[in-house]
Amino acid sequence: MTVDFDTKTWLDERRSDATLLGVCPMSEEIVEATMREAAATTDFVPMFIATPRQVDAERGYTGWSQEQLIEFVDETADSVGYDGPTVVARDHGGPYQSTRDRDDPSVPLEDAMAFATELFVRDLESGFDILHVDATEDATADEILDLDEVARRTTELIDAIEDHRENEGLDPVYYEVGTEEITGGMTEADDFERYVDLLEESLADADREDVADRLLFVVGQIGTTMRIDMQNDFDPEKARALQSIVAERDLFLKVHYTDWLDDSQLSQFPEIGIGAANVGPEFAAAIVEGLEELEAKERDAVDDEASLSNFVEVFSEAAVRDSPWEKFAPKDLSEPELEEFAEENRRNIAYCVGRYVFNDPDVVRARETLYENVETRVPGTDPHDHVVETVRETIHRYVESFDMDA
Repeated sequence: MTVDFDTKTWLDERRSDATLLGVCPMSEEIVEATMREAAATTDFVPMFIATPRQVDAERGYTGWSQEQLIEFVDETADSVGYDGPTVVARDHGGPYQSTRDRDDPSVPLEDAMAFATELFVRDLESGFDILHVDATEDATADEILDLDEVARRTTELIDAIEDHRENEGLDPVYYEVGTEEITGGMTEADDFERYVDLLEESLADADREDVADRLLFVVGQIGTTMRIDMQNDFDPEKARALQSIVAERDLFLKVHYTDWLDDSQLSQFPEIGIGAANVGPEFAAAIVEGLEELEAKERDAVDDEASLSNFVEVFSEAAVRDSPWEKFAPKDLSEPELEEFAEENRRNIAYCVGRYVFNDPDVVRARETLYENVETRVPGTDPHDHVVETVRETIHRYVESFDMDA
């Protein structure tokens, strides 16, 4: 954080009045666009929520370690003239959530828990403000974990984090728990409530009542999801039910995969009392949109076909080849059907999950050529600024819908 700021106090003061936006820091452009938006408003607090696959000691696809992310956030705040608070949070930290063990049954649980602890410790030391401890994944298990076991593992991880924090004299952090994933076993309201109660009991049994006071968010499934066609929806009645459960315990509901909901849906979030909502793929798609617009300008300005960047084609090829789009395709497709699906959905794949290949060498070279052509052949167009402002426009609709645009 750049100034004194307490996330819970902010949320308490704005319960049912505003929703905090969590931005996935998938690229430099997204961070810069977020900071530009923050500099132009008075009540938008940037909250960056990094998954282990994005930021993890230089293992994630952004290339940032935890320290490098925070350093870039601070540098960008200075460069755009933003001097307000910033929150940096871990998203979906836990066993079998990182590039080292994701969906890998050959990794023993003991090692996966150790990897998760190492991640959280480095988050803590780097200055993260909120840690999402998600212990719902287990690549070695044949069935969904029982919620008692999820609560036990969550407590074990929190206990290890707190031991390190206390031994090193580091500042307290807030915690986020739960998951929106079906595999987490808490998508229904009764299971959601049971998990929260089990976790609070488990923390008490571990003599961590002080941590219970720093539980902040519980992630709930209210119908939002990630789809290749970039369509989304949510269930406001279920959101109200989950919000009621957490509000009774002085906690806040967190929604993931809020991408591509329309403005009328988003504007219900503050009224329902949803504390925070995460967005990522839509902001990355805005980068692709901006780059596609630049390529159209390039093609109008460059006569020599051999000098063109062909960015969209290069990017789409890399996205189909190397991004994990199969995870979001219809289930149970055969190999030939998957190939057909990829061919029919190339543009959607590039927009929806192309973020995973932003740093692909071919993509980087094509983008460099695109920028050079635009800079030299299209007067008055700054390609970097064009992309950042395209992202900022997308961020602004959330800031406005979530009543943070004072």
